[in-house]
Amino acid sequence: MRMRRGPRCYVVGGVVALVLLFLYVSDLTYISAFLNQKVPIHRPVIPWEDVKRKYNPSQPRLMISFKGRLGNHMFEYATLVGMAEKYNMTPIIPGSLDVLDVFNLPTPQGDSNLLRSPLEYNEEMTAKYSKVVETLNPKRDTYLVGYFQSWKYYNHIRQKLLDKYFVFHENIQKAAERYIANVLEERNKKGAVVVAIHVRRGDFVRQRVKGFTVAPIPYYYRAMAYFRKKFDNIMFIICTNDFVWAETYLDSGPDIHYSHETDGALDLAIMVNSNHIIITSGSYSWWAGYLVRGEVVYYAGYPKPNTIIGNQTVKADYYPPWWKPLL
Repeated sequence: MRMRRGPRCYVVGGVVALVLLFLYVSDLTYISAFLNQKVPIHRPVIPWEDVKRKYNPSQPRLMISFKGRLGNHMFEYATLVGMAEKYNMTPIIPGSLDVLDVFNLPTPQGDSNLLRSPLEYNEEMTAKYSKVVETLNPKRDTYLVGYFQSWKYYNHIRQKLLDKYFVFHENIQKAAERYIANVLEERNKKGAVVVAIHVRRGDFVRQRVKGFTVAPIPYYYRAMAYFRKKFDNIMFIICTNDFVWAETYLDSGPDIHYSHETDGALDLAIMVNSNHIIITSGSYSWWAGYLVRGEVVYYAGYPKPNTIIGNQTVKADYYPPWWKPLL
């Protein structure tokens, strides 16, 4: 028996063909982002070979070891460009860096084989300002090894970090602005001061023996009370990797909103685009604080003293002095 092919069949077939053609010729970034519930972006691709003519060939080159995850990589990248500007060097980063999925970094990309007989410098402690950066040879290619978790490595270019380097991809920035605007509209809070709260738990709960600590419940209430005293019209947006804990133990009400975003980049952008922020523990939280342009309240109980992480941290080097500590 032969099947009849009516107009509807041809229309469906044509639509399917167009979709397949779109998938074939288009950038698959948007499809991948949709499947992973992320904001679609276009990673900046700046191969060294394509831009090397813009740089003086005699200018020393600088690279750094990228260890850990996004927050760690942000510390390392900031140190890289901070030292590059201080010593007039050319910074180069690997093209596989995850920070490129979040920020439109203007730095050329390449492998460590681009360094010519480099000198290598190692940090002394993870979260302590290492004076080894004061001994760099400005005439030699250099490779830095470490996490370099101190605001002192790059505070001389902080405004550039905000305006030039750590600039969110346009889609992420617009999504964050839209998200905040929608929250204020839905809660009838237009014109309110937006204070982000980052609740970090997850692996920090499981690894306390190493020195990881999570902020206790009273800390959040004290920090929120601090801002409520300063502003009459306020809106808190809570971002967390443990919604069950946060929504069970923290406050709820007309001035509280929980961000249920699964995209860590969008949550980071939401926090950075807030007016002020309350942070807890970890490098991701730290960077949300450093990039926000308002006031920062941080949990002063991190890390736990006399532990692996505690012994690697000098708090005066780790926490900027203009942040407000609370317990």
